Amino acid sequence: MRKKISMLIASSLVAFGILSASALPFSHIQSTAQAIAIQDNRATADYWVGKNKSGEAVFIPTADLDRLNMQIQQKSANTIVDLAKYPDKVYTQWIKNKITATLTIGKFQDAAVPKLFKNGAPLTEFSYNQAKKNCGLEAVPAVSEVRYALTIDRTNLRLLPEADGWFTGKDDTHYDQLQATALDPCEPLVVILDSQDKQFVLVDSRYYTGWIKTSELAFTDKQTWLKYVDPQSYLTVIASRKTIPHGKAYYQMGGKVLLRANDLQKDGSWAISMPTLDANGTISEQPFNIPNDNAVVKGALACSENNLIRQAFRFLGEDYGWGGMDKSVDCSAFVQDVYRSVGIELPRDTSRQEKVMTQSISIQNMNHAQRLEIIKKSKPGALLFLPGHVMMYLGNDANGEPLAIHALSSYYTFENNQPNKHYVRKILVSDLHFKNKDNVEIIDRITSVGNF
Repeated sequence: MRKKISMLIASSLVAFGILSASALPFSHIQSTAQAIAIQDNRATADYWVGKNKSGEAVFIPTADLDRLNMQIQQKSANTIVDLAKYPDKVYTQWIKNKITATLTIGKFQDAAVPKLFKNGAPLTEFSYNQAKKNCGLEAVPAVSEVRYALTIDRTNLRLLPEADGWFTGKDDTHYDQLQATALDPCEPLVVILDSQDKQFVLVDSRYYTGWIKTSELAFTDKQTWLKYVDPQSYLTVIASRKTIPHGKAYYQMGGKVLLRANDLQKDGSWAISMPTLDANGTISEQPFNIPNDNAVVKGALACSENNLIRQAFRFLGEDYGWGGMDKSVDCSAFVQDVYRSVGIELPRDTSRQEKVMTQSISIQNMNHAQRLEIIKKSKPGALLFLPGHVMMYLGNDANGEPLAIHALSSYYTFENNQPNKHYVRKILVSDLHFKNKDNVEIIDRITSVGNF
């Protein structure tokens, strides 16, 4: 009884913002997930694949993927970068624009110190200004010759050249506001500028600009680098996560691994190449063999509705990872990884993803009944967008209820009109009735339904 009372007190403190959810036992976080998570056979890929008899049909042939990805890139307002066409030299304003863009994403362009916590204490004006000063915005060179690098393991991309996290609460360990995203091993990067302390570099990746520790990169020549920019023969990771080889390099779903040989070896393995650092900090490509298991596929999976569903369910039950923290995915990384496993390259952030869908229906000004009608007629695998969140539509269950799978951070319940915030931090299946902080059902916040 004493334990139950203490848990109720702790839950109330979380609800009113007095205590961080990270201070609660994991069992309590699980229980909040179970409150809205579907737990029966509707939380299986087999249920939805079985209902979608035409879902094995390929809706984007492999031959058309390059064209589609080019269209996505053109609609992404330069948030997806064509690295192969990147200039060899960049100039002052270009560099300043890149630095300013990363500051703006984190809302760090303002002089006022944000109400965040570093090492358990309020962020100080000195720490805030030092991190910004480390960008070197006031000392940008007139011209910079770009360098070429690859990540050698899963790597954090930061909004400022700062290793320590800036968190939303004193006890928070999950929502680092400096975390932009996480990159797979072998990710090709354009290196633009060194931080003032020389510990970080400003880089452009395929879909994000930010700062990476110099020690986490392998520098190489442009010709070698281009093999990773546009790989001709590769494996795609189709498990939610995989370490290659021997637990050394950690990939999320959709990561690409270069092949040394187009066909399986005599022992049934794949021959791959992995970049590692030599004594001089430059690339050394090491040969490895890995098993031909259900964690990888040559090229990409067939682009079908049912494959999207199967891939989404490979994440079910895993932790939510803000910006790729905790070796996991947030809502937009979740759908990005699922889609890239079938060869479709989406932007990283939700707002940008919404803008590049080739088939999009806006439901922003519709009433509840109209929204419901549109969603229920959507294709399985379609994306449901709302401010700050994205979900993958699965279909309608036997009762005609539309369900979605998504990486959810939190939701709200209300008692006497008082909001109670519940941290879920899981990939789960739910209906569309859970509520936000304004006591509005999620279905009534959806702005558009998008697919290809």
